[in-house]
Amino acid sequence: MTRIEFGVRVPNSGPLASVANVVRVAQAAEQLSFDSVWVHDHVVWSSEMHRHHISSGSAEALADDQTADFYESLTTLAYLAAKTTDVKLGVACLVMPTRNPIYAAKQTATLDHLTGGRLIVGVGLGSKATESSSEFDVFQVPFSDRGKLTDEYIEVMKTIWTEPLASYTGRTIKFTDAEVFPKPRQSPHPPVWVGGWTDRAAARTGRLGDGWIPGWLSPAEMARGRDVVRRTADEAGRDGEKIVIAVEKLATIAEDREVALTRALPTVRQSSMTYERDVDDMQFALDRHIFGSVDDVRHRVAEFVDAGVAHFELKLLYASLDELIEQMTLWSTHVLPEFR
Repeated sequence: MTRIEFGVRVPNSGPLASVANVVRVAQAAEQLSFDSVWVHDHVVWSSEMHRHHISSGSAEALADDQTADFYESLTTLAYLAAKTTDVKLGVACLVMPTRNPIYAAKQTATLDHLTGGRLIVGVGLGSKATESSSEFDVFQVPFSDRGKLTDEYIEVMKTIWTEPLASYTGRTIKFTDAEVFPKPRQSPHPPVWVGGWTDRAAARTGRLGDGWIPGWLSPAEMARGRDVVRRTADEAGRDGEKIVIAVEKLATIAEDREVALTRALPTVRQSSMTYERDVDDMQFALDRHIFGSVDDVRHRVAEFVDAGVAHFELKLLYASLDELIEQMTLWSTHVLPEFR
């Protein structure tokens, strides 16, 4: 039986974002036997997104005097590499079209050494998050080109990671005999997990990825995407069975179901106002995330496992760090052992 893994997102953004809180959550995750800790990635953020795109903390933790702090993903992981020992460290996902892939390859290869080979490199197209988001404008990247750029940038990174004298000729990037060291500690390179909820994202995973990590998909939708991943991998001459199927999930857990739902619903409603999550029917969110009692959560996790999911990145919703640690303890005590 495949070992099911569980990870926790740390608050590198959101109303409870701080260096101390990031470290506390990462170390607690390691102590509670979670398999991974995660950050997410944007460079340009806004006060609007701070209030409506919450994936660390909760709507109840918002305050009028907060700034839209968003700690950069790779430097945060480098710091956590020195604060943890065994837990895997992942980013889900680098907004690839806004990053120079040669430099990103150098950064992540270095980071793979700093983590002792514990790095997971999530990559994605990026999204606008809200209608007013200006990230692609600031980087002068055409929003419509992000898919082609992501494909090319993944190829560039793999070339840099694996070739002593790296050469690449693509649509936007060309170089010959580039010596970029160190090479990653993991062989042939850190696992590349592709984000995105669409069939195109699943197909990109099949062609280029070592894992697929979408969000906002139901168990049935995950099973369908898994099949796309495996079929596309087989068509590309790759072993689709070796590609990890993972998910990002908003989550709450409590001894009592109503307590867990009370924790979840205000933030879900707040998130439903964002550009990419125009969700009028609350049931849509309830069908795609993990909220409820210990028994509810076990049942829900099992549904995703039956759909092929082998790794869960949990975006727990919490009004305080103590509440988060309480929820992580429930997961560690009552859920993790059921799937190992």
